[in-house]
Amino acid sequence: MLTLRFVILFCFWSFSSLVAQEIFDLSNAEDTQDTSSYTEVEILHADKLEFNTLEDGSQIRKLVGAVQLKQDSTLMFCDSAYIYKVDNTVKAWGNIHIQEKDSIHAYSNNLNYNGKTKTAELIGDARMEDGNKILYSDVLYYNIKQDLGSYLDSGRVEMDSTLLTSLRAYYFTNNKIIHFNENVVITDPNYHLESDTLHYLTESNVALFFGPTTIYNDSSSIYCIAGSYDTSNEIASFGKGTVISNDPQTLYADSLYYERYRGYGRAFIFFDWIDTEIEAGMEGNSAEYFENNQEIIAYNRPLLKVVQEEDTLFLKGDIIHTKENELSGKKEFWSFNNVRIYKEDIQGTGDSLFYSFSDSLMRIFYEPILWNENNQMIGDTIYLQMANDQIEEIRFIENAFVSMLSKGKLFNQIKGKWITGYFEDNEMKTMLSKKNAESLYFGQNDEDEYIGGNYAISDRIHVSIVNKEVDKISFIKEPEAIFTPIRQMNDTDLYLKNFSWFKDLRPKGKGDL
Repeated sequence: MLTLRFVILFCFWSFSSLVAQEIFDLSNAEDTQDTSSYTEVEILHADKLEFNTLEDGSQIRKLVGAVQLKQDSTLMFCDSAYIYKVDNTVKAWGNIHIQEKDSIHAYSNNLNYNGKTKTAELIGDARMEDGNKILYSDVLYYNIKQDLGSYLDSGRVEMDSTLLTSLRAYYFTNNKIIHFNENVVITDPNYHLESDTLHYLTESNVALFFGPTTIYNDSSSIYCIAGSYDTSNEIASFGKGTVISNDPQTLYADSLYYERYRGYGRAFIFFDWIDTEIEAGMEGNSAEYFENNQEIIAYNRPLLKVVQEEDTLFLKGDIIHTKENELSGKKEFWSFNNVRIYKEDIQGTGDSLFYSFSDSLMRIFYEPILWNENNQMIGDTIYLQMANDQIEEIRFIENAFVSMLSKGKLFNQIKGKWITGYFEDNEMKTMLSKKNAESLYFGQNDEDEYIGGNYAISDRIHVSIVNKEVDKISFIKEPEAIFTPIRQMNDTDLYLKNFSWFKDLRPKGKGDL
């Protein structure tokens, strides 16, 4: 039975040859068909038979009581009927029953039948049955030559527990395909669908929908322009303009493919995912979705967006992987290979990254670099701690190195095994370097002229920063310091060992990711 819990995901079905048009209007079928060869309607039984002759000399046969008629393989039953011999037509009343090929049965109160074109108009409480498929309408048309039944002014189709209603419907009895057109509604125990045009392949249980379509179930809704659903294999696909709403999440996509039986989906071409609860989103060209653990893996350098106060953090990588933590219920993100970060007050690069909404801690691995204002910050691993959507502190673990470009264009530098930077209003205010700490600070006079460089080593070094410039350096535990006048310093004295300034790697904006 068709059950939709879509999140996702498209192989577009090209089925234009099946698009229902007004050519199926059987009310005028006799004007368009070849009537050069036909058999006459036979009388098999009637309780009473009368012959009447009209003024033009044509004959009418009037049958009353338990009437049975036949034309080729078609049987007709009714309470009474008129047979017009010249036109080979029948008008019948009461308990109408048409039987075709044993499996198809049509019923109504009244009948107009054209034996030349083999078309029937069933009027009043009309229905057509074929196995588990039943068409209902006040007026039904049945073209026996074309194996086609239809209603043109509102009706419904019942298939087991599924009900389909529409303004028009066309049932091809030979290939078991039903076309629904205008105001199409499917009501099923597991979902509700509204569409403009829908084709249902009853043998394979595949539904194809064209035009604006909305699918509702208990917790989500899907809007699309075109798509399909294989109810037997529980495989769905949707095309351009698809919107899946599952509060607080919304997914916009151009192409989605979904296998419900294993909870797997895939997005192609373009997708944009938004979660209003965590104020985050992701966009890209290719992604996989695993429903059981709410997991998304996006490929081809997707872009992650995290809204923070009036600014947004953008993150890009070859792969972005997100899932829900089983213990906290909070989202977690991984990014692998060629990671790049941009936010107005901080930028970064690295090989891989992990971020959890449960602790608001971003971890960057393998040659990571962060930039903030005039500062470049390096470590083997970097931990960036957020609080209230602002940077609280950054920890640089192993081989930490912070370079600060001063107004005079030289670099104040601090390095150590670990460095922690403490922030206020997203601006670094203090730093603490631990284990084998070294610093190089260039003093300046009131005219911003350099007077010399102060090199120091200590177990710990504490740096205070005011107005984005080093204001004070404190040394803890047996410091050693050397001051060298600027005129006595050569090029190698201007930098600590392993200094590098990676200006060209720094992302300059969202478009530079």
